[in-house]
Amino acid sequence: CQELHRRKLRDMKCSIDNKAPRRGTHLRTKAKKNALIEDRISQIETENRILLEKMSHIMRSKGGVDNKNDASAKYGRSLNRDRRKQELSRITKDNYQILRRIQDARPAYNHREWEKSAKTNDRLLENICEFRPVHVLNKDTDSDAAKDGSAILDEMFGKDSVEAKEMRLMEYL
Repeated sequence: CQELHRRKLRDMKCSIDNKAPRRGTHLRTKAKKNALIEDRISQIETENRILLEKMSHIMRSKGGVDNKNDASAKYGRSLNRDRRKQELSRITKDNYQILRRIQDARPAYNHREWEKSAKTNDRLLENICEFRPVHVLNKDTDSDAAKDGSAILDEMFGKDSVEAKEMRLMEYL
């Protein structure tokens, strides 16, 4: 009985199939890829045939390149060409006359009068203000003093220490 059992264990086959699945024939042949390759090859052959025909035509004829425009030889030149030239010359002449008028025109603004008026306004502003206006001080003092504001404080409160100037400024505000 034991002998029979050992024989059966030895001759036993598995009940689960662990083999790889069979590959289908459609995966081995790759029909779509082959069809695309054939189409591309036929397209290349057609283009090569057309080029060969063109080259043979050139060899059989005089060998030059055909770059003539048959339409221009057939119809000649435009019927409106002279009219367009006249219009272009008229526009150019008008533009030149406008340019001359612009260049010969006298300016409408006088900057010297503007400067004179600004000086008059600055003097009037100085007369009615208790302290000199900031923009007037900036014109009179050097640029470094005008930038940091110390010249303005000197003008307003005299040449005291910074703390005294700040105190007077706080009282003023």
